[in-house]
Amino acid sequence: MTVIVCLAIVGWIALSKQAPEGEEGPWGGVDVNVIEKYASDAGREAREPFINTDKGDMLLFVFALGGAVGGFAAGYYWRRLVMEKR
Repeated sequence: MTVIVCLAIVGWIALSKQAPEGEEGPWGGVDVNVIEKYASDAGREAREPFINTDKGDMLLFVFALGGAVGGFAAGYYWRRLVMEKR
């Protein structure tokens, strides 16, 4: 029962027309709505990032590589993580 009530409340909030909208629409990110606002107030304008992950599958590759490294480390130290107790 509580799950249904929670889902109804979340759905009602998500579909309400009173959600504040920024420059990027109702779901604008923190970058645009907060960081860029304070940066422009301080006299610093946005610039192109050093590594642009918006081009192609670079972001997907970075997340896959991080998952592979984390999975390898967890598998290598599995006994220390789960079984051995000090």
